[in-house]
Amino acid sequence: MKSNFYPITFNFESFDVQRVAYQDGRLPQLRQQYNATHSFFRRGDFIYISPGTPDADTLGTTVRLAIQDEPEVVSSLIKHVFFRAVKDAQPNLRPEFYPFRFAARRAELDLAWRQVPEPLQGILTFKRITEVQFRDHADTSGQVVFGALINHRYRWNLERTCQDLVESGFDLVGREVTGTQAPDHADGVVAPEVSLLGPVRQVVDGTATVDASTGPVSYPLAELRLHNSRDNITAFLAWSIGEPRAESIMRSIKDLEAQKLKLFTVMSEIEAIGRWLGTLEYRNYDSFGFQISLDNSVTTPSGFALSEPSLIFDLSKTRVHAQPSQGLNLYGPYSRSTGFSTNTPRVLVVFHRQHAGDFTKFLADLREGIPGHGWFASGMVSKYRLTSMSFHIEELTDYSVAEYLAAIDRGVRKEDTPFDLAILETADSFRRLPNEDNPYFRAKALLYMQGTAVQFIKPETARTPTYTIDGIALQLYAKLGGTPWTIPVDQSVDRELVIGIGSAILRRNHYAGAAQTRYVGISTFFAADGKYLTNSRTRNVPYEEYFDELLRNLKDALDRLSNEYSWNAQDRIRLIFHIFKPIKNLEVDVVSRLVAEYPQYDIRFAFVTLVERHPYILYDEQQSGTNGKGAHVPSRGYTLPLGPRQCLVHLLGTREVRTARHGSPTPILVRIHDRSTFLDLQYIVQQVFKFSRLSFRTFGPSDTPATLLYANLLTRQLKDLRAVPGWNSTTASAQLREKKWFL
Repeated sequence: MKSNFYPITFNFESFDVQRVAYQDGRLPQLRQQYNATHSFFRRGDFIYISPGTPDADTLGTTVRLAIQDEPEVVSSLIKHVFFRAVKDAQPNLRPEFYPFRFAARRAELDLAWRQVPEPLQGILTFKRITEVQFRDHADTSGQVVFGALINHRYRWNLERTCQDLVESGFDLVGREVTGTQAPDHADGVVAPEVSLLGPVRQVVDGTATVDASTGPVSYPLAELRLHNSRDNITAFLAWSIGEPRAESIMRSIKDLEAQKLKLFTVMSEIEAIGRWLGTLEYRNYDSFGFQISLDNSVTTPSGFALSEPSLIFDLSKTRVHAQPSQGLNLYGPYSRSTGFSTNTPRVLVVFHRQHAGDFTKFLADLREGIPGHGWFASGMVSKYRLTSMSFHIEELTDYSVAEYLAAIDRGVRKEDTPFDLAILETADSFRRLPNEDNPYFRAKALLYMQGTAVQFIKPETARTPTYTIDGIALQLYAKLGGTPWTIPVDQSVDRELVIGIGSAILRRNHYAGAAQTRYVGISTFFAADGKYLTNSRTRNVPYEEYFDELLRNLKDALDRLSNEYSWNAQDRIRLIFHIFKPIKNLEVDVVSRLVAEYPQYDIRFAFVTLVERHPYILYDEQQSGTNGKGAHVPSRGYTLPLGPRQCLVHLLGTREVRTARHGSPTPILVRIHDRSTFLDLQYIVQQVFKFSRLSFRTFGPSDTPATLLYANLLTRQLKDLRAVPGWNSTTASAQLREKKWFL
């Protein structure tokens, strides 16, 4: 096993470093005066100084620090010394400081070079971007280990200002543009910072009016660049050479990128960069220096193996199976044994009349099955042990919002009670419409507020449902409030809840300077065996009110659940919180306060951060993959502990790679916060692993445990529906709280 982590080694245990006391305004003053010869950074009450040249002045008091005692200072010194060493080796490089990023300069590492017409070569580029980050973790003996993490990706760039584009006849109106700003005292050494400003409203006499976050702002065209989004690049290329040829070139480049991002190629290129970095000298002109090791091998971890859970299909836990679809065929869903109430679902169906034949056949296939189908021969009624399933059909004459809402209204008025479920036709063209004018979101909002979950189906899916119908039925059953299966849990005297907490920042737009005015928190609650219990959301509040709002929201939900499940005084309660993208330490502060609200219980809690976007890559040299896919991807369940509080775990492995274009799954990083009172890393990682089998969007494992998958899906839906006229999230949440309507 290999990784992209290159250990950093030192030939000393302590080192000298200069520092001065921190004062407001002192750090920018030092940088302005001495940036050519020194590096500066703040840690705590001090500004630390790293001299970068032999004749650099002594600017502070020299102190001796131990590497193991001051890992934050060491990490900052590594970044600054690394930057100067690479710049000394490549003086013409203008990288971003941190993460350290630079674009390849060789033509063969520009995937657009051989694809675009000769006049655009070197002007429209899709270059490899190398990124280096630094991380530290504890080894098995408790010592801090430092290392460099190397990654690659590809990025579009158009070497033309907006003035160049306008003068050549390209229409900028409606296109998003960027501006640049040099970091303070960068002196051209560091790449300028790029900000997304907004779409161009108009162009007059060399000036563009941009709809920025604060309103219309005028900029000289020479100071703007076309935002390097795929849509903008495709539009520029189509304007240059015609749409058919442009689309062909973009497809070719995408295919080349897929080849370059195969794990074998990625690791080969990472190791080439690693070898080069290993040859450089890293030192400042006090006593600090280090080496980057060339050894990126991963020794067999002294960690733990994860067992793939068998899935449970009844309350007595006697009906178990490793394969979920087959288990459902044999035993029916778990909910059947717990008194599931929606056994005769009434379904509103809305589709265009020109697709009536395809949709009515699809409905019959859904209810009664497809003869000869390996997994869905008997249909949803039989597979999920329903009594019946009835359809109320309304046809559309066009795809307007008004027609969708009228069709839903006709159906609802003909019934005495709300429908249990709705199946609606959707179209790819809806993606290009704003949410407030989009039939997809308008229909969703109307039905959600009536307590009806929705499933959208494309005409082509209805026409050829063989490969999708089993998964669609799974989603439908979960949206009805059913539990298809649960996961095994070890016996314990502790009562346990697993709680996912997600949050969203509500901005007016995503452009530079947009005020982050409101926050909303979404919480999902599960039993230890994976049964979905409920969800809860906060009001949209300013940041300064979010702590109290999240605390109140979590307490209301826990009060409700503790009463429902008859918690008694002195019961041992275990609360596992899964957090995605924590807001500083706000959530852990809330959890600590929440636990203090329940002195009558003996509560242990774990505050677990799950990180999907991190720089770690794992590479299995022995894994050849199957049928050209999944080569060198570690198996699902492979773990690499990074000390006693964090661990990498592959929730998807080589067998879960669907196609050669699917890309390579990366591990998720599990971290237990130091303020937790339940610290069993193996237990928590195993639980995260099990919860990845509970998405109910597909039968296979997910790359995210259900706690966070559900919280993220809820957050996304609520953000999308905010712009819909008449939408009331409070009404919808009350109607659908215990259903998985968001799948």
